[in-house]
Amino acid sequence: MRGLFLLPWGLCLLGLAPLAWFGPPGQVDRGLGLVAAALLLAGAGSLYSRFPLAFPVQLALVLGLGLLAFQLALEGTLLLTGLEAPGIVALGGILGALAFGAAFFLGTGREAPLLPPLPGVGSLEDLRRMAGALEGLALRRPLVLIYLGTETPPGKLQEELRRGDLAFRLKTGYLLVLQGSRPEDAAGLLRRLKERFPLSTYAVERWRGGSLERVLARLEAEALLQS
Repeated sequence: MRGLFLLPWGLCLLGLAPLAWFGPPGQVDRGLGLVAAALLLAGAGSLYSRFPLAFPVQLALVLGLGLLAFQLALEGTLLLTGLEAPGIVALGGILGALAFGAAFFLGTGREAPLLPPLPGVGSLEDLRRMAGALEGLALRRPLVLIYLGTETPPGKLQEELRRGDLAFRLKTGYLLVLQGSRPEDAAGLLRRLKERFPLSTYAVERWRGGSLERVLARLEAEALLQS
């Protein structure tokens, strides 16, 4: 939607509207600070209108930032004009927080975008950095995890993965994260890996949410039983 980038600016201007009728005899320094923060939030919301996300998620993010910009702009305007701020002013922040919550649930739903592919096989540190994103995605879109006990070079393993699948090098093997895969797809990949590489152990789990550390510990324990 081309006009989406105007939404946060419109809400910000709506919060500044009282300045059209009242002068600034109030708390100028603090009011200007809030207005500046509102303008920055409106600018951030405008940038999110170009973020590569599904439109419902994009709309929720832009609306959330726009509502926060509206609240700060209105609070700053009321301070500048010396008018008393009614309790309803906080409604903008409450609605903004609800919009961010909606963005989370929409962004982790069945139509949630896949995580971007890594340039190669990631490290254990990469896996830890992506843990939050993986846990959020697994809440609403089950992921297939494959633990491999093998000394296969990362480059050769990467050649067997589909576009969008993630691979991480662990201390004792690899963890594969298959996004948008069915159990039969994982079985086919595992069969190919067994044929082409020496696997000492392996374990597979359809991850439906929860702690990444716990599911990784389960996979490692299951693989350990095979050794």
